[in-house]
Amino acid sequence: MKKLIAVTSKNSADLTALTILEGSKSSMAEKVLLILEVIANSEFPLTLENISSSIGLAKPTAFRLLNTLVAQGFVERDPNGRRFQPSAKFRLMGINLLSGDSIRSQRVAVMKRLVDTIGETCNFNILDGNEVLYLDRIETAAPIRLHIDSGMRVPLHCTASGKLFLSYMNETQIKRIVGLEPFDYYTPKTMTSYGNLIPAIKKISGQGYSIDNCEYLEGSICVAVPVRDQNNKVYAALVAHGPTPRFTLKLAEQSVPILQAAAAELENSLTQ
Repeated sequence: MKKLIAVTSKNSADLTALTILEGSKSSMAEKVLLILEVIANSEFPLTLENISSSIGLAKPTAFRLLNTLVAQGFVERDPNGRRFQPSAKFRLMGINLLSGDSIRSQRVAVMKRLVDTIGETCNFNILDGNEVLYLDRIETAAPIRLHIDSGMRVPLHCTASGKLFLSYMNETQIKRIVGLEPFDYYTPKTMTSYGNLIPAIKKISGQGYSIDNCEYLEGSICVAVPVRDQNNKVYAALVAHGPTPRFTLKLAEQSVPILQAAAAELENSLTQ
């Protein structure tokens, strides 16, 4: 009987130790997830102070966990080395989630109805680093159309989606992400300096939509509206574009309410 009691006591102690260990792991996992959530939801790189204060975590603990996330490739430091931002690996995880079957099927259904209504090709684009990524694309049935594949990346300063994303940043953030002047030149209408770009971005910010009038591709007009998440943060752009003989500036502007209604459908689908 004594032997049985001894074994039982040891098992109880082991179980208690295991419970404490598992609780510690769970607590640490929660802290890591909170750090990732804060970084993912921020529109700009965050300092250690920003991160630790926002989740009520001691700086040494936050610093240790951030270094682990950096080592594992989920987070990276900005060029100055003092702020933290999502890594390419972390962004790709988000892109893969957006590309999941259940989410994508709803998005494609909305986009197909949109193409039928507007009569032009529509895209679902996201910001990936300092570029725009074409995540989804539904082609028009019109015989003349522009061929751009899903997965293509385009610049920020001369595309409807890119300028739209920039319109939700302040001037410091814009200059950090766009880089040095002169910007890459694509057509005679491409803006290659901040002197032209910043006023254009401010106009977009005020009107709530963005137009690319042959700035990236000659003979192509695009219009983009924002798509927001549950926190009212812009995470994507819904875009219609077509060749200028058929899709004029006037038609692009007339398409804005239709695009906004489709964007609202996409936003509602996130909460279902």
